[in-house]
Amino acid sequence: MTIRVVWSVDENYLDKLSKNPDIITVVLPWLADSRSNWSSLTDFSNVPYQRYFEWTADDVLCTWIEMPRVIRMRYDIVYRRTCNRNVNDTATARSLSVLTLNSKPINPNYYFPNNGNSYPRHFYTSTPDYVFHMHVHREAFVTELGDVITNGLKLVLYACSHDINPSFPLRDNLEQIPSYDELYVITQHWGNGVFHRMVEIVPRLALHVEFLNANPEIRIFAPQTGGRLAELLQIIGLNRSRLVTTRVARAKIVYQPRATGCGFANVQESQTLSQLYRDYIERNFPAQPRNRLILIRRSGSRRFAEQRGIEEVLERTAANYNLTYTLFIDNPTPSLNDTMRMFHSAVIIVASSGAGLSNVFFSQPGSYVIEGVCNLPHVNMCFSRLAEVLGHHWHGVTSRGGCERVVDVSPASIEAAVHGYLRLWKLERS
Repeated sequence: MTIRVVWSVDENYLDKLSKNPDIITVVLPWLADSRSNWSSLTDFSNVPYQRYFEWTADDVLCTWIEMPRVIRMRYDIVYRRTCNRNVNDTATARSLSVLTLNSKPINPNYYFPNNGNSYPRHFYTSTPDYVFHMHVHREAFVTELGDVITNGLKLVLYACSHDINPSFPLRDNLEQIPSYDELYVITQHWGNGVFHRMVEIVPRLALHVEFLNANPEIRIFAPQTGGRLAELLQIIGLNRSRLVTTRVARAKIVYQPRATGCGFANVQESQTLSQLYRDYIERNFPAQPRNRLILIRRSGSRRFAEQRGIEEVLERTAANYNLTYTLFIDNPTPSLNDTMRMFHSAVIIVASSGAGLSNVFFSQPGSYVIEGVCNLPHVNMCFSRLAEVLGHHWHGVTSRGGCERVVDVSPASIEAAVHGYLRLWKLERS
């Protein structure tokens, strides 16, 4: 079978779908008289949140971001070679930038606009054409990466891994491929990982919970059918029995919602999902005071090299500010209910770079996040973006070496960042 591949890294990929009568793209257009000079502070139609905060970092990380081509993941382009070192500048709410709405992960093997020097010009000046879009396929096959093959066309969305081979998987025994009437696709590469499940997989459901509940015959093609993914579905109001997983599936109708870029949280889906989680917490658990300082302790890679010293300064700091000090551990990981309650009551969260930080989905907007960020060449700022789009504050403290094995930041640097944030928190409450 001859297959034509369309890959969503191409800016005009939607145009390439127009000649296939078995693919319909449904869009939610951006509602505005003008998409220039846009401000989220006054936009109540296109983004669920209006208030965002400046993210900040220490001098080392800021210097790397401001210098071209130093960080492999090209945060110099993602952040336009700008970085703020002043924690005080995160005190005042501001608009989300249009670049945050438009930007995509930059990778020389996949998406490298303008030879990796800048995004397309309109990324900096205008909001997107659409708030959201979904591809609806007729008589289609779905692969384990979430690609969809329809009438000789393979649609590959931009995620963490890509199979752009123009061939059909499982050429033999097509009759043995599991068949369904309707499938909704959320599976992506690394979908069983904690971070990818929380930030990339489950958000693809968030805008369509009502639609899926109104159509219970639609099955959900996912990386797994049990475990934490099934628990999270129950939390947002979907029946876990609808999950299916297989190497290849076929269906009469396939719904393929917008994918999540690798480590690049989508704005509207993430915000809607966080609200669904917080609504559940407030309905089902007794109200708690928002007074918790959380330290996430990793037991494996990227653990703090000076863990005990950091614990001591944070215990002392929590007592000084009349906060409840809480240690969140990963061995064993707390239950989902305990995790939700814990992070929902957080004022400030401190962690080395790791998947536990994805629990900020349960935190109330305006929480303070301090992350020990890996040194070169392992710098990864996926949690900076997640914190920003969820309306949190974020500050990065750079590891002096050791990543990925350990994140080597001093207790003094963590203490200084925490005190800087808590001073702002006290002023906010006064």
